[in-house]
Amino acid sequence: MNLNEMENAWNSPRNNLPSVEQQQLAQQFTRQMIRRRRFQAIWLTNTFFWLTLITLVAFRTIAAGKVNLGQEWALFPLLIVPWAFVVHFLRRYLKPAVPGLSGEVSVADSFRAALNSNRTEQSHLKRVGVLFAIMIPFLALAVQQLHAAGKTSSREMTCMAVFFGAVLLISGSGIAARYFGRVLPQQRKLSKLLTEMTGQS
Repeated sequence: MNLNEMENAWNSPRNNLPSVEQQQLAQQFTRQMIRRRRFQAIWLTNTFFWLTLITLVAFRTIAAGKVNLGQEWALFPLLIVPWAFVVHFLRRYLKPAVPGLSGEVSVADSFRAALNSNRTEQSHLKRVGVLFAIMIPFLALAVQQLHAAGKTSSREMTCMAVFFGAVLLISGSGIAARYFGRVLPQQRKLSKLLTEMTGQS
């Protein structure tokens, strides 16, 4: 669903209900859907940029003979796993779970679309959490392999572990805050509104 389709859905004549509050909520949720879509686009663009840059640096280092693949093989899952996830996210973005809406849909149908968008966002955040959980052991192994290969001292290994651990902790906390503080409350509100509307009709 593109932004124009979402805006047309909310501007449908069938959405002109007598309840001013419902109209305000409809406008609020369409703005949230649009912001969510834009956030996903920005996140994907940023992720692809950094993954591509890191991958190019890694392959250049391998080509220069600076990496012993027998001892430092953890580099491969560190690259492959994020690429697999980001390609999956891109496919979901290009083919969203929320189907395209015409301009003639009811407010109830529009709320259903917003609820589906919310559930898609929940799934996205859960998968990012899983990605972090998978990356932790591979990251720890990669740091240990660098130390074993004599490329980092014990002090440097400790600093790297603390740094990457802090980055993962902060990122994970941000994901959890968004999931429990914003996305879940929106789902509950949408579900309640949809139940009330369908019960009235």
